[in-house]
Amino acid sequence: MLSARRARPPRTSAHARGVVGAVAAAVLLAGCTSTVEGTASPARTSGAPDPSSSSAPSTSAAPTGDVTPAPQIGPGTGAEARRIAAVTSLPQTVRPDRTGSCFPTGPFGSASGVDALYFGDGRVEQELDRWGFVAGWGTCGQDAANNGTLVLVAEMSDPDSAAAAAEALTAISLDYGSGDQEPVDLPALGASGALRTGGSDSAGSPTDTVDVWVPTGRMLVYTYLDAPSGTAPDLVVAQVQDQLALLQGFQPTPQAQVPDLPTDPLGLGPFALTTPGDPTRFTGSYDLEGYLRLAIDPTVERTLLTGNGFGGAFYRTTYDEDAQLDYAVSLYTFPTSAQTNAVYTGFAQLEATAFGGTPFVLPAIPEAPCFVFENAPGNFAQRCYVGYGSYLASLDIQSLDAADDYTQMNALLPQQRDLIDG
Repeated sequence: MLSARRARPPRTSAHARGVVGAVAAAVLLAGCTSTVEGTASPARTSGAPDPSSSSAPSTSAAPTGDVTPAPQIGPGTGAEARRIAAVTSLPQTVRPDRTGSCFPTGPFGSASGVDALYFGDGRVEQELDRWGFVAGWGTCGQDAANNGTLVLVAEMSDPDSAAAAAEALTAISLDYGSGDQEPVDLPALGASGALRTGGSDSAGSPTDTVDVWVPTGRMLVYTYLDAPSGTAPDLVVAQVQDQLALLQGFQPTPQAQVPDLPTDPLGLGPFALTTPGDPTRFTGSYDLEGYLRLAIDPTVERTLLTGNGFGGAFYRTTYDEDAQLDYAVSLYTFPTSAQTNAVYTGFAQLEATAFGGTPFVLPAIPEAPCFVFENAPGNFAQRCYVGYGSYLASLDIQSLDAADDYTQMNALLPQQRDLIDG
């Protein structure tokens, strides 16, 4: 299964899949293939240290204050994670060249999901749980040389717990693996991070990596990035400051209210086709800012959507283990059919020009804008659009063996059209 961009699974390539990754001590995620929380483990590069070699205590001291228990994991935690998405910093805001998607990106409703996809260490999960982790969102961006930025925003029990978690997790960052990272003081953030020097990017240029945990109210910000040698501390300060500014007006939902958060406030779910397989963690309702955290090009798509009265989106994703196919339906709503048509045309143009799709004619609906993408040799993704009235929908099918295998798309796209055309 795959991460998501433009509110749908990505067209992954060797460049886009698992290039950065996040962990303390510059461990890269280089081929994790699951987005189901708690089931994936990051694949490490050949030179990456083994976190099991750490000699540090497995957890920090027990909390001395009152930690509010986290709500049970369920639809409400997913809804809270999508609220957090809307206030998660985009890496390209600080480094405009980091427009490439990377893994992992998306919502988290459990500390085990964070640890499994970012760290694979075990201690991070324990600390997040210890201090009342509720939900989180992570985003990732990289440049052409695979220098990446990962931002994770986690909601904790209370401000004291967020601060205690930051302290404990910073110690883990400094101790991670072989321990060749050094502390770096970041006075502009009131924090210290873990710096590793002597790396290189895919173009052979020298790089450093840095990561830092910074609390703000109930929220806990983690940022990891690669940067040209000597510049990592300044870049991580700029990225975290952008994140802290976005969080200034955010109010975390009280834990007791999380289970009752609406998961589909606009009632769009019934108009999004239920595709084969089991739901994945991306399924749910997104406002504009949340949606843009999954967009291929947030700047261009913001202009297109806001210019046409975007009302909201519902995203349904599934994975069919038997067929080994990923499916994603993105449903958008607009005030008028004219605005729907404008976005329909705009997305079709972007797919063919900026996003690298090759157009094809689908036998079942020849007039539908359809595009195919080659993820890797012998691995293809298809995307088609249908629209009617106030609704626009796209359907993605990932991991096809042949570019012209239209069996699934021929069967499913007419069903999606029927749902929105009444």
